[in-house]
Amino acid sequence: MEMKKCERGHYYDASVHAECPYCMNENNVGSMDRTMALDASVGNDKTMPLGQVASDRNLTRPLFAAVQDAGDDDGRTVALIQSDMGIDPVVGWLVCLAGKEKGRDYRIHSDNNYVGRSEKMDICIRGDETISRENQAVITYDTSDNHYYFSPGDGRSIVRVNNQAVFQTVELQAYDRVVIGKTELLFIPLCGEKFAWEKDSEF
Repeated sequence: MEMKKCERGHYYDASVHAECPYCMNENNVGSMDRTMALDASVGNDKTMPLGQVASDRNLTRPLFAAVQDAGDDDGRTVALIQSDMGIDPVVGWLVCLAGKEKGRDYRIHSDNNYVGRSEKMDICIRGDETISRENQAVITYDTSDNHYYFSPGDGRSIVRVNNQAVFQTVELQAYDRVVIGKTELLFIPLCGEKFAWEKDSEF
């Protein structure tokens, strides 16, 4: 695998694609209608369509699971819910309460969400050098039981939930406080007993 970043900020496998598949397929898969948080350097938390993000500003984050090629298998693994529904919807959020990105929110999707400083991570926490670049921790939403879990990863720093060190997988509850490095995050679930995408949405 040869990861490459295009001028618009997308990451793609250069050993499979000669050009960025996200840019080439934007008009075909409707990604112009998707929104994401602008970089913190912009000075606000507003969202805007990806197609309107200026190409000379590094404001995009990789959308590995969100952008689908029309019938083209490029080697990316998709979540079970995405395979069944055709989308990879948000199932919850982490909100930064303390740290370099205080006030920022991070979307949680189904199955495993890897946390680290790298842009390749599902949840990228920038600016905190006490967080490993890759796989510092894992946040998981299990669609079979509608429960959320938190696991330590390969990072050097100890991770905590509600001030308790975590050395194995624990179940997350609404409004639990997660500490990764010097960053404190509040966990807010969307799916659970009252709502689940598979049961309550028409697709």
